[in-house]
Amino acid sequence: MIREFWAENFLSIRERQTLNFETKSKEDDWASVDFGGEKRINKLAVIYGANASGKSNMLLALLNVFELLFYPCENKTELVKTRRSFALCPDKPTQLHVSFYANHVRYDYTVSYKKEHIIDELLEWFPNGSKSLFYERKFVSDDTQAAIKFGQSLGMSAKTKDVFLQNTLNNHTVLSCFGKRSFEADAKPVASLYNWMSRYIHRLDNPKFNLKESLKWVLEHAQAKQFYIQMLRKADFNIEDFHEDPDTNLYFDCKAGNETFTLSLDEQSQGTKKFLGNLSTLYSAIIDHHIHFIDEIDSELHDDLLLYFLNTFLMNSNESQLIFTSQETSLLNEDLLNTHRDFVFFAEKNREGAYSEYTRADEYGLHKNLSLYKSYRNGRLGAVPQLESHLLYLENDDEA
Repeated sequence: MIREFWAENFLSIRERQTLNFETKSKEDDWASVDFGGEKRINKLAVIYGANASGKSNMLLALLNVFELLFYPCENKTELVKTRRSFALCPDKPTQLHVSFYANHVRYDYTVSYKKEHIIDELLEWFPNGSKSLFYERKFVSDDTQAAIKFGQSLGMSAKTKDVFLQNTLNNHTVLSCFGKRSFEADAKPVASLYNWMSRYIHRLDNPKFNLKESLKWVLEHAQAKQFYIQMLRKADFNIEDFHEDPDTNLYFDCKAGNETFTLSLDEQSQGTKKFLGNLSTLYSAIIDHHIHFIDEIDSELHDDLLLYFLNTFLMNSNESQLIFTSQETSLLNEDLLNTHRDFVFFAEKNREGAYSEYTRADEYGLHKNLSLYKSYRNGRLGAVPQLESHLLYLENDDEA
């Protein structure tokens, strides 16, 4: 789970912008997770804002820091695997920081880079509750190996450290080297973190996701199918079951009153297909400890169905985390977000500087009896579009 994240000079983010997922509340232990510290970590976070406010850019930055740790470059001519920097600061380094828990161990990671090379990176961990160095690295020159120091707590041999040194190019992170080749058994701390990212961090959109193939997998796993059938019935889709015919087509058994009928997957509505796709996320989050990033989670879903999805996630998951953007403002009128205002972040574009700013809802100092929804709609929280008159003036061709 992610404890805190900040970014500087990334897409629409100019100055350092922070998302903190800690909460002091212990009233609803189903909504957060205790890792032994003074504060608990929220399982849910939603970013609101107008179009082009930078909602998605913060998710991209969050995902990018893990991409940097995971994906190596194949040769030294490649650019660092990232998005562009803030348009008005092209020569300034981008900086990302994330503090997270993997396998119940806390890791703090900070990286600074330009598009050509990593400037420096620092990875620290808390294997026994106390902070220790995992590794630190500094750029030397374009044609020189980076200066890398590994912490003694890793227990790695000089030979293994040298393999990392020889395989670390200036344009990718030290940890990502684990994905390029095999290592000795003494690289176990690196393997543990790398494999955790591979299994539990999920990108915004998976181009390889295929709903039909996903549902076929469900049919082969009794627990997964039981979950899907329960959710489809609870969500009032009139779907009682689904199956695959001899020609590998998927069909859904539906019921309306005392009548039954069958529909193919292609005949289902877009909303039903969207919900079926989201069930894959929900199932993984409930049975294991995953972090999912979802952009515009409300797309093609009724607001009541979305609220049901979120509450089901919170009530049934253990150490999973769901971080998403939304424009479904009706959620702000629900007890779920009004009670847990530290779930909510508002993204707003600075009108003069064209950069994004992010504020957690509980930082506005609103009285608990004031509705987030009304405050947001009234403009007290910002993050809404500033629209002008509906009247237009167009020059005709003769005047132009």
